[in-house]
Amino acid sequence: MRNNKISLQGLAHIGEFIGGIAIIISLVYLAMQVSDSNRLLRSQAHYNALMLAQGPGAMMVQNRELSILVGRCQAGNDGVSSAALARCHQYALMEINGWEYLYYQHLDDSIPSQLWVGSDAYYRNEIQTKAGYEKFWKDYHIAYAEPFHSYVAAIFRKESDILPQ
Repeated sequence: MRNNKISLQGLAHIGEFIGGIAIIISLVYLAMQVSDSNRLLRSQAHYNALMLAQGPGAMMVQNRELSILVGRCQAGNDGVSSAALARCHQYALMEINGWEYLYYQHLDDSIPSQLWVGSDAYYRNEIQTKAGYEKFWKDYHIAYAEPFHSYVAAIFRKESDILPQ
């Protein structure tokens, strides 16, 4: 007569099988958590990019005097005082900092490519069509490290087809 009792070795095999199933379930759960976390981080990076890039524009909308001053500086008017020019350059520094943030977020694939394409086109147009940015870049280019520095410098040199690595 055959013994219907499960041997100790049989129980060990069943335990290994159940343990394997538990590991697979744990890995699926972990993958879902990582995916959700990555989505949230991308969303936060998108929000940060928008807030940083829109900050200078919000200042212009809220402050008529600043808007007029920046408009004069961007047009390349030489008749502004050194204090006013310093104010304009600080404004431009904030703008270009926003572009730099977008640039590095784009390189890291942390923001949607559509946000990068539109933002990059906007900033390129600004520096290529408004003389004041060239004055700014001449004095403040040292505030930016590679590779962003070379990226913007190439645009000032009219190598407009350059793209970030």
